[in-house]
Amino acid sequence: MPIALLIGTSFSFIFVMLLHLTHVQDKMEQTREIEIVQTAVRNAAEMVVHDLRDYAMWDEAVLHLVQRFDSGWADDNLGPYLGNTRGYEYVIVVDGQDRPIYAYSKGRRDRSGADPRTLIGPAFAHSLDAVRKMPASSDPIVSGFSRAGDTLYIYSVAAIVPLTSKVQLPPGRPYAMIVATEVNAAFLAGMGGESHGLGYRLLTGALPEGWHQVPLHGAGGSRVGALAWAMQKPGTALRHDILPAFLIVGIVALLAAGMILGRARRAVDALQLSETRAQHLAYHDTLTGLCNRRAMLDRLDACFGAGTPVTLLYMDLDGFKETNDVYGHGAGDELLREAAARFPMIGGDGELLARVGGDEFAMLLIDREIGVVERLADTIIEAFRAPFVVGGYGVSLGISIGVAESRGGDNDTAEKVIYRSDAAMYAAKAAGKNCWRVYDPSLDTGRDTRKRMERDLRAAIQRDEIGVVFQPIVSARDHQIVCVEALARWSHAEHGMIAPDIFIPIAEQSGLIIALGRSVLATSCSEALHWGVDVAVNLSPAQFWDRGLARTVRDVLDETGFPAHRLELEITESYLLRRPEAAREILEQLRAMGVRIALDDFGTGFASIGYLRRLSFDSIKIDKSFIAQAALRQKAADMARAIVAIGDALDLPVTAEGVETAEQAMIMRRAGCARLQGWLFGRPMPGAEMTAWLAEPHRAVG
Repeated sequence: MPIALLIGTSFSFIFVMLLHLTHVQDKMEQTREIEIVQTAVRNAAEMVVHDLRDYAMWDEAVLHLVQRFDSGWADDNLGPYLGNTRGYEYVIVVDGQDRPIYAYSKGRRDRSGADPRTLIGPAFAHSLDAVRKMPASSDPIVSGFSRAGDTLYIYSVAAIVPLTSKVQLPPGRPYAMIVATEVNAAFLAGMGGESHGLGYRLLTGALPEGWHQVPLHGAGGSRVGALAWAMQKPGTALRHDILPAFLIVGIVALLAAGMILGRARRAVDALQLSETRAQHLAYHDTLTGLCNRRAMLDRLDACFGAGTPVTLLYMDLDGFKETNDVYGHGAGDELLREAAARFPMIGGDGELLARVGGDEFAMLLIDREIGVVERLADTIIEAFRAPFVVGGYGVSLGISIGVAESRGGDNDTAEKVIYRSDAAMYAAKAAGKNCWRVYDPSLDTGRDTRKRMERDLRAAIQRDEIGVVFQPIVSARDHQIVCVEALARWSHAEHGMIAPDIFIPIAEQSGLIIALGRSVLATSCSEALHWGVDVAVNLSPAQFWDRGLARTVRDVLDETGFPAHRLELEITESYLLRRPEAAREILEQLRAMGVRIALDDFGTGFASIGYLRRLSFDSIKIDKSFIAQAALRQKAADMARAIVAIGDALDLPVTAEGVETAEQAMIMRRAGCARLQGWLFGRPMPGAEMTAWLAEPHRAVG
């Protein structure tokens, strides 16, 4: 009897434990499924934000969409990637009055001008208002769900803002960029539900019995839909499997109790492991496996709450965007994975390495001496010196690092430290890239000075205050002036003459170079109209790659009446070689007007003879670095003669620039140069003075 009682008691105990464990297993499965679906929804929204951020927060987007709308640039950069490659049904850009200025709909350019609120749904309008209220420096981008009729969309809206201080936004309400795609069966399949044994579907009516749902919210918290799935009940299934055998043969069930409890425990352990994995996904970057921005912000907040001294290294890959554009996003992802593997290990308690943006990384250090931090920064830079391998080719990338400290107890926040480290990182880029800089308040002063200089330059261009001086180019045979080179000059009311190597880069980085270049070209053609000699005008890289270059040149020639055959545009070889086929198309447009093209600074880049023949130049200019050494070093003189020989073989006359002595002039003339330029023959001078020079009969200089 005691044995039977013991067996009965044991049997009853096991039965109760079985009911309890299988119920717990069902509840844990329910929690796990909800976390999986919520993580999938959150990851989908973050992916939409990730896709849009690189295009909306981009200097080029501000230049070509906000400062001056370039539909060709939009067709080349927005539709093909966001629409075709990433599969978004709508790619829309709206101006400050919410009017669509560009739309890419269902695989093609859409010129209907339809209101995005009608296409995507009214919930979207709240997000558009929200991003416009965000400061440009605070990552103004949001995502959400919206319903238009019976169709549910996932979307992201971002204000179009510059990535760097090189480009400034014009005043007024920000422009915005929108991507949206339908939440349909294909989209749900891409969320990975099947891999977890969950078949998501959009809830269109009442929730079926035994199903769970996760609501989908639009901006402002309004519910616009829900994902539903049939709840799995592994505990109930387990109980149903074993209950008949348990009732029929209790003794056998009692003997098997140990096995059953073990199986239940393993199931619980598996669910706990799955929950741990879901937690890991919420705080880690899926591409590189590093911590993500959310993890870094949480860790920073915890450090500030405890008053812990921290140092943040904010890092950006130099040259990544260009490599990504050339080799494609698949190669770019592989580069990011390899880059993540190159960072040195950090082992301090609470320290972490995170990927916080497209090609941006951050390293959080706890209570480290600045000397240790500086040595670590040097180690990181050294780790990136070896080339990366992409498609069988070696690609060199650098890394710029900004360092910012917070010693605790000074009311710092995560946003402040990130801002300071980001400012230091851009100071490293301004210092030549592939280096590190430590933040100090003077960086803010330098940024303010640069902004004032940019503002004054913009006003000077608008008031036509940019002057032009002209330097003579003479025939090597008789020193008669045959051409003049136009050079921009800026006399600032407060600072006096501003050197071109200061204000030209500001114009290029701020998007003012197109207006500046047109002003210089128009002034040059107007003043030189009656001189009877040719005029050479330099083109910056931004001017050359501007789609409206040929139209601008044609308009200036028409307005001034300057003959096209007397205009020579000088183009530096290094930026032609990046896209030779596109460069050839632009050069052919200019030559079709009768404009001549000179290859400037020849010998400083990597142009091959094949490129020279294919791009059809009219002349080449030897870089002045060769001229300066020609009278001092025989090898430099031999190099100059070799360049002239290449020009002769291709029937291209050669100009030597930077000639300052009679000896240099003689060497270049004997080498076979057709034209000479430099201070020996005349300094750059205003148009009125050049007019007087040219008026002298049989004027020979030098």
